[in-house]
Amino acid sequence: MNLGSKKGFALPEMLLAALIAAFALCGILLTYIACMDSIKISKNASIATNAALGLVEEIRSTPFPQIIPNYDQLNFTVNGITNSMGVVYIDDTNPEFLLVTVSVCWQQGNRFIGEDLNLNGVLDAGEDANGNNMIDSTVKLVTQVANR
Repeated sequence: MNLGSKKGFALPEMLLAALIAAFALCGILLTYIACMDSIKISKNASIATNAALGLVEEIRSTPFPQIIPNYDQLNFTVNGITNSMGVVYIDDTNPEFLLVTVSVCWQQGNRFIGEDLNLNGVLDAGEDANGNNMIDSTVKLVTQVANR
């Protein structure tokens, strides 16, 4: 009987196979976690967009002379998103058209979505990344309202 002709796996080969399987499972698990985080961000972006759209429609249905006193620099929170803050900016350089911007920021785990890093609705030092003197976010709606 020749011992060198036996077929099967040796212990080092089994350990190598287990190591490769462990690395593959870790990669799959990390991908799953990243996808779950993306789903949460997408869900919150949808909730924030709906809240901003509702506010834009509310502003558009407000009589024109009351828009600036009621909504300029208005801060609001979004129901359904903990640690969220929205802000309304109104540009009235043209007296016949108001440029209304609604932006929503929130905290997603240990990240902040948008420029308002302390979620106070005020543009603090170091928060204005693009220098436009407005809080920006991935959820930002801009519309014009005409004086009718």
